[in-house]
Amino acid sequence: MSWLTDPLAPSGKMSHLRRGEVLLLLAGLACYLYTRFAGLTAFPIYFFCDEAIHGVLARDLVANGFRSSDGVWLPPYFRNAEKWNLSLSVYVHAISILLFGFDHSVWQTRATSVIAGLLAPLGVAALLRFGYNNRHWWLGIFVLSAMPAWFLHSRTAFETALMVACYAGFLATYAFYRYYDDRWIVAVILFGAATFYSYANGQGVMLVSGVMLLAIDARYHFSRPPQRLWTALAVLAIVLTPLLRFRWLHPDATVEHLRALNSYWLQPLPLSEKIRRFLEIYAQGLDPRYWFWPNTIDLDRHRFPDSGHLPLFLLPFVLIGLGVCLWHWRESIYRLPIVALLAAPFSSALVGIAITRALAMVIPATVLTVIGISVLIERLPLSWQRLLSILSGGVLVMSSLTMTQTALLAGPLWFRDYGLNGMQYGAQTLFGEVIPTLLERDPHIIARVSPTWANNPNSFADFFLNPAQRRRIEFVNIDAYQYSRRDLDPQRDVFIMTAAEYDRALQSAKFIIAPPEQIIWYPDGQPGFYITRMEYVANIDELMAAERAARMALVEEFVTLDRQELVVAHSQFDIGSVIDLFDGNLATLARGFEANPLVIELRFANPQSVNTIELTVGTMDFDLTVTVTTPEGEERVFNQQYRGLSRDPTVTFDLPAPLNAAKLRLDILQIGVGEPAHVHVREVTWR
Repeated sequence: MSWLTDPLAPSGKMSHLRRGEVLLLLAGLACYLYTRFAGLTAFPIYFFCDEAIHGVLARDLVANGFRSSDGVWLPPYFRNAEKWNLSLSVYVHAISILLFGFDHSVWQTRATSVIAGLLAPLGVAALLRFGYNNRHWWLGIFVLSAMPAWFLHSRTAFETALMVACYAGFLATYAFYRYYDDRWIVAVILFGAATFYSYANGQGVMLVSGVMLLAIDARYHFSRPPQRLWTALAVLAIVLTPLLRFRWLHPDATVEHLRALNSYWLQPLPLSEKIRRFLEIYAQGLDPRYWFWPNTIDLDRHRFPDSGHLPLFLLPFVLIGLGVCLWHWRESIYRLPIVALLAAPFSSALVGIAITRALAMVIPATVLTVIGISVLIERLPLSWQRLLSILSGGVLVMSSLTMTQTALLAGPLWFRDYGLNGMQYGAQTLFGEVIPTLLERDPHIIARVSPTWANNPNSFADFFLNPAQRRRIEFVNIDAYQYSRRDLDPQRDVFIMTAAEYDRALQSAKFIIAPPEQIIWYPDGQPGFYITRMEYVANIDELMAAERAARMALVEEFVTLDRQELVVAHSQFDIGSVIDLFDGNLATLARGFEANPLVIELRFANPQSVNTIELTVGTMDFDLTVTVTTPEGEERVFNQQYRGLSRDPTVTFDLPAPLNAAKLRLDILQIGVGEPAHVHVREVTWR
């Protein structure tokens, strides 16, 4: 005997929602919307650059007549810093701007995402109600509302939330297509495309889902009338057009994206090791311990401190639901949550597990939970079933409301690292309040803002400030003033720096620092940002000259390559290490602290024959000087200029003839930036 009511037959018709069901739907959506909109700008406590960039790109897209900055009409993808990973989400925010204008508000940006995210509870409810004919379908909305991972991310403007919502729509319409009317195939493809284009990781989710559903339901698909198949192929061709267009415009985008994420697939590892890592990370994405218990794998800003991404009390119901689906594996509708479960961590496994990349897991987890609850309720006497249904809903509602209240009241103090590696707190206060007031109060000042506390802080300036205000700010670290003398006018320059930078400036003895004009406090009462003015001390030139002379000395390190030891003497690095130059991994690099040219000198214990030098550097124009010192002490010097190269180019420098080298020196001079400069070098090889 089946544990659950069998799903409706393919020839069945969708029944209308009864009045009681409509009330339950409205109650569920009311609870969901309250827990999303309550204190929307207060939690999460940060407003992240990946949220701000949506409003900025959407505003510019509308202003430019739906053309990108480089003139492409209806661009298929948009660049977010170094990655092409934004697409549909920008158009969703563009619709909001067309309807309501762009008011530089965090609330509007997040509210747009919340409204788009309504597809998630609606999709789950529709799948359970019409796909499974489940009498407790309405619990799906409450279950989803009570999941910490979805609660946190559905209140942000991160594109991952839109992807999950579209994926819920895809699964629901697939059930309609499979069990009611095959004309739903058009909606299936459109929701699948929306999932694909919403977020880069949605591509992997749809790849796995599409292949699995095509294979396991192949008999049904190919038994459709020919006109239905042709319609599906035509719609599929249309939705693939933006992707093909993007690949034609930017053929290297995928590699650049994986490189920016430091994916192990681009590292010099054996294929067997890459496959092992993939399976290991993929298994981690399916591990209940990652989902239901607190973890420190994810960044603080993406998790709750004392709970898992999914509530632990739901785990038994998820396991029961999974058992039911496996028991009924031969029925397509019960295979659907298993397909979704297997698809969710796929993209994350290409780089590393992260909740933002695997957030689609909340959809199958919700469906399995409701199936599990239904199994237990329907095995009870009929007189108890209604009571248990109401009790289940009440527990879930209280869980959602309690989580909301706790997050709003205690969330600001959950994690005390408010800087770059933590919450990145401060964008709303600095750019939404302090900086506009500062610029308005004195029309002559320039605000020098530290960029070290957030990723891509330029997006905050573009989001919150008008063009005239943006022209009066500069992102600069106080260290730039410590290591080289710059124009510094205490009447004009107002510095906004972190507390750590303020302390460094005080301890450097290079500045006369006025008392802070304002202190921006972190939620825990510690100073976060100082607003102050300063000028150099009288003997600053002597201090800097002495420090520079000390820094110009080359750093000597012993390195073993191919079982041969050599000395590498190099200019000081501020990022990376000398081994990053020889590890065969283009994703790693060493960055010069200030030297231009950057010097890399190889001193061989046993002279080597050198004919060709291969060098991979950061994107720049540069001159390369190669000096070969023979065992007899003779120096041979060669020069080559490189201009207009591709992104992170690899260049090959051939000597006129092979030379026996006791020492090989490379001077890499970046053109057009002077000194100090940060010269990036990814790889050095010779043969």
